[in-house]
This record gives sequence, structure tokens and C-alpha cells, in this order.
Amino acid sequence: MEKVKCAVLGATGVVGQNFLKLLVDHPYFELTTVCASDARKGQKLGGAKEHVPGGIPAVFSELILEAMNVNVLVSRGVQIVFSALPASTAAGIERDAAKAGIKVFSNASAYRMHPQVPILIPEINYPHLDLVKNQQKETDGFIVTNANCTTTGLVLGLAPFLSLNIKKLVVASYQAVSGAGYPGLSIFDISNNVIPYIAGEEPKVLDECAKICGQVDGAEIVPVDWDIYAHCVRVQTIIGHLISVHIELDEKIDRNDVKNLVEQFSTPEILAGLPTAPDRPVIFTEAPDRPQPRYDIEAGTPERAKGMAAVIGRLEVRDNVIRFITLSNNLVRGAAGGSVLNAELAFRRNMI
Repeated sequence: MEKVKCAVLGATGVVGQNFLKLLVDHPYFELTTVCASDARKGQKLGGAKEHVPGGIPAVFSELILEAMNVNVLVSRGVQIVFSALPASTAAGIERDAAKAGIKVFSNASAYRMHPQVPILIPEINYPHLDLVKNQQKETDGFIVTNANCTTTGLVLGLAPFLSLNIKKLVVASYQAVSGAGYPGLSIFDISNNVIPYIAGEEPKVLDECAKICGQVDGAEIVPVDWDIYAHCVRVQTIIGHLISVHIELDEKIDRNDVKNLVEQFSTPEILAGLPTAPDRPVIFTEAPDRPQPRYDIEAGTPERAKGMAAVIGRLEVRDNVIRFITLSNNLVRGAAGGSVLNAELAFRRNMI
């Protein structure tokens, strides 16, 4: 099978380097083009500073960094783009790439709330991918986003319970410093500290969660009407977003029934066997002190899906209230891995 040519935008950053790791020997995609800021144009990718363990994969080290220009992508025959750009930079290049017929899978927030752009977490809302047809009136290109890294972990943890009549959701996140990108927070700010405010994070969690869990109605998504409250806190952890979740239902429920929902939740058939899809997207533990970033951020099998599963623990049920702790890998499932899985699903559905 001839592989699909792809590019990574923002290849030298934290999320960009995670994209590189996931694209090594990928069975569907061939990385041919890497783009970065104009200041890096012409440099070898292998010379970039290491932001993830192992740094730049050796197989990509000789690639030359290109300018962030859609003409470069077209001239290289790029069919799909993985975007690891900040929203302000992403808005223009992602729009131009889609207009040029390129399929864009973005980790940026620039288009998440656009009515015809899905925020895709395939285990939950794979039918939302059909929204891209509304983008394809003049070109074959489109944009698909993955959620904010906190929203991703939250909604994946909610996945087993979406068949229930949820009334209210109250969450508190404890977010790793890598979520702030590089260079991120000063050591003077985060060392021996907890910061109880992350600019813009709480509105993202509320709006994105409601859209992801909503239903497609014609050309748009009708968001869920839950009452959603969130506090987002930055903690002194490198990788892994831990979230305390409080769900209120319309009816009482038994703990055993809740536990069964989690343990029986499985990957939808449409995702089965995709390279980056975890065999079990939500993993349950009864250990009283888990999940923990130190032990659980690489949850997920097979090997290519490490870091793609959420881990749920501390399950408590009382009358109509479900409470638990969930943990996800903010750089893999919450960023690069989420976009790669979205692209794999589009590939399987012959949309690429």
C-alpha cells in the first residue's frame, strides 16, 4: 500500500515532537515535510532541542525545516497535515491548507468551536466526522480538531456514562506543566507551588465538553444541556492531567452497575485495529491510591497506543451521584495521539 504523504506544522515543539514519535514507521502515513518558524527555515530537524524523551527520531533527523507556507505543502504533494501550532499561528495556515485540498488534523484551538468543524474523540463521537462534508463545497480539504488536553481526559473518562441521564457535571483538574507548552512556566512560578488559575482553560472545558457530547442535527451539533462547572489548576507534575469528576444523574444508580459500565466500555467497532486506537480506551482500577501520573500515563495497548487510554479510579457512588478520579496523558491522548487517531479513522473511511 502506498502511504499518504503528511507534514507536521510546528515540528520542533513539545507536541510536534510527539507527532514525530507517533509517525515513525506508521503503516498509513509517511512524514515527508516538517515546518517551523521562519527563524528555523533551512535547518535540519535533528538539530532541534529535545523536548520529549529521545528527542527527534533518527529516521527524521535529516529532514530540512520548511517555512509555514501552504505552497510548500502543495509542492511536496502533502495530503494531510498534523498541526501542533498555537492558535494564533494555526488560524491562517490551517485555513489555507484546507482550501488547497489538504486534510488538516489540528491540535490547535483556532477552529474547535466552528459549527462545521468537529472536535473529534472517536470513541465518543465518531459520527461527528461527517461534519467535514459541509466544509467541502469548493475543495476536498477539511479541518478536524482534537479537544483541549484537559477536555480530552475528562470526556474520555465520561465515555462509559454517556448513556445515562446526566444532569450536572462538576470537575476539578490538576494539570501538568507540559500542558503550558515550551518554555511554559518559570521555575520560580511553579516550583513548590500550585496555581489555581489557567487563563482560558475553564471556558474551553465547558464549551468543548458540551459540543463533543452533543448530537449532530443537520449541518451542526446541538450541545448537551448539562450544568457544567470546572476549576482548572496547574500542579508541579511534568506529564499527566488528573481530574476529579462529580456527576449528578436524574435517577439513583448502584455502584456495581457503574463499575460494570466502566469495565464493559470498549472501543467501537469502527475503530478496532486502527494503529493508535487503544484496545481498552478506559481502564478501571480499584487501587485506593491510583491513578497516578508516575505509574499510569502510558496506559494503553498495543505498543503504538501507549498513553492513549484514560485510567479511572477512586469510584464512589451515592444515590444519584457518581464520583471518580481520571488520568490521561496530555501530550499523547490529549494532543498528538488524538490527532493521529482522528486521521487514521478518516483514512479507514476513505476520506483521505
